[in-house]
Amino acid sequence: MPQARPKRDRLLEGEDPESLRPQDTRHWISVYREMIAFKEDLLQRVTGDLMHVSAAAKTDLNDDITLIDLQLKRYRRRLGYWVQRQLELEEIAIDSKTRTLTYRESSVTLTKREFQILAKLMSRPEKYFSAQQLLVETWHDDRLPEESLRTYISRVRKKLKELDAGAHVVNKSGKGYALIFKVHSG
Repeated sequence: MPQARPKRDRLLEGEDPESLRPQDTRHWISVYREMIAFKEDLLQRVTGDLMHVSAAAKTDLNDDITLIDLQLKRYRRRLGYWVQRQLELEEIAIDSKTRTLTYRESSVTLTKREFQILAKLMSRPEKYFSAQQLLVETWHDDRLPEESLRTYISRVRKKLKELDAGAHVVNKSGKGYALIFKVHSG
């Protein structure tokens, strides 16, 4: 008899983690992205309400914040699962020894710095990293100019585009850089 899945890892109705269809991974990535965005907005609003309520209401709001935070963590885990599953099904692989990114039958070789940036972004796809975070967490040097980072990000973008693997590095003002997977219909 299969072991029961822990409550915090409940699946949504129709969610099949064993699916072999890339379009299912793209669908669930999209669903979890939207759910995360909604919960983040809700968390921001509830947190903002703390300043304007009585002490008794703060207790209830703190309980809500804890619940929303737990839900967000679960949604992020599920998103991470689906992104990893997409990499598998879409046949995207990265070899750290040769610094080679492979998509199906195509490959590109990355420089050491390009590889370090892509590896960091792939470690948490869909998460935005500020330029400062990338400099510190990737190269362990916050004294490097952001222009250097932008140059390497540009090179990584070109190589991802060359592979046409459905992933790209985006930059959002105030948020930073993230590896985002295109969500295709069908």
